[in-house]
Amino acid sequence: MITEGMTVFSLNINDLKRLGKFSQKFTLDFDDAYQYAVAEKYNLQIISFDKDFDRTEKGRKEPAQII
Repeated sequence: MITEGMTVFSLNINDLKRLGKFSQKFTLDFDDAYQYAVAEKYNLQIISFDKDFDRTEKGRKEPAQII
């Protein structure tokens, strides 16, 4: 595993309380809601093949779009 240049982002207990909101608002499962919450908290772009993120306000990009 490559660890150099990587950052691990996490959510605190208050952030976790927002997962249900994102899950309901955008019809996301738990792991997608978690990723969305991290992206929102840290102002990150979502890079994914998962089209579920297309229903969100942040949207997503596919990996080929950023290479």
